[in-house]
Amino acid sequence: MKILLVEDSRTSVLLVQMLLQDDPLETYELHVAGTLADAKTRLGNEKFDLILLDLTLPDTSGLATVDSVFSIADGTGIVVLTAQNDEELGLAALRHGAQDFLVKDETYRRVLLRAIKYARQRSLAEKEIREARDLAEFATRSKSSFIANLSHELRTPLNAVIGFSEMMLSGMTGKMTDKQHEYTNDIFKSGRYLLGLIGTVLDISKIEANKLELHNGIVDMREIIADVTERLQGAYHNGIVELVVDVAPGLPKLYGDETMLTQVVTNLVGNALKYSPDGGEVRVSAVVENGDMIFTVKDHGIGIPKDEIDMVLQPFGRTQESRVRNIDGTGLGLPLTKGLVEAHGGTLKLVSDTGKGTTVIVRLPDDRLRN
Repeated sequence: MKILLVEDSRTSVLLVQMLLQDDPLETYELHVAGTLADAKTRLGNEKFDLILLDLTLPDTSGLATVDSVFSIADGTGIVVLTAQNDEELGLAALRHGAQDFLVKDETYRRVLLRAIKYARQRSLAEKEIREARDLAEFATRSKSSFIANLSHELRTPLNAVIGFSEMMLSGMTGKMTDKQHEYTNDIFKSGRYLLGLIGTVLDISKIEANKLELHNGIVDMREIIADVTERLQGAYHNGIVELVVDVAPGLPKLYGDETMLTQVVTNLVGNALKYSPDGGEVRVSAVVENGDMIFTVKDHGIGIPKDEIDMVLQPFGRTQESRVRNIDGTGLGLPLTKGLVEAHGGTLKLVSDTGKGTTVIVRLPDDRLRN
């Protein structure tokens, strides 16, 4: 193990050398720097497995020593050496990036080797964590780039399919038989559905990569709720499900992305209507509570088993019951909605159980509210 000892006391250096030589299980290569300047030079030119750092040197002292070495250590573990009665300073050094600290007292001789080995292992573990995090971030960026490129390649021919089928439906290419019209309409609807699905996948990939851009402006949630509920009321069960809207008087406006917030309301109200039985009720409400705006959608549909709530908030997660009943869906709506809410600094909570319906609670923070 290659160690850099940053220490200006010759006696302390000799003591460390002696202790390292007595270790039968490890071979050490000890290098000594007597000043902070010397330590910086060595760290700039060589790689070390561990740094033993005295906090009091001719050209520095205290936590400034730790900060200076940590800034150029490039992940190398640091064990701080402090004078007697300096335990508080040693603890502070841990908060500044050191792996461990040793007080130069009567126990110093017994614990030095153990501290060196433990600090080395912690340093290696931290390095592995950093590398794993960097790899995960690279994979996320690569996946997002792949999805963005794939989406572009898919949209080009898909737009042609949608465009030509729409032209055929309008009669621009000549009269069709009833069966041809039916088939062409199916092609058009399927194309539009697939185009929307591609957009949703792309949005989720942007959320995962923290690249979702908000186009903020003043948004009237009262108007959004009114528009969405009016549009969706007749789209599900031909109005057989009762849709009750309860928006608090004087509901303040929001500073946010109108398109995204409209999508949040559309996804949640649409889900509630889709999973509600004929004759059921969906209640949509919005109030200000403890300074935050609370938007709630409650239904009395099939519900979600408690042990599947976390799953449905993940991409492509669907309940077993929805699959058995063959209810249309991709499992992307709720994860996307949750991501859009969190992009506004808010939270989305699901309260549900099988056969008891579902309540979705969206909380948007007070710093988004505008009077």
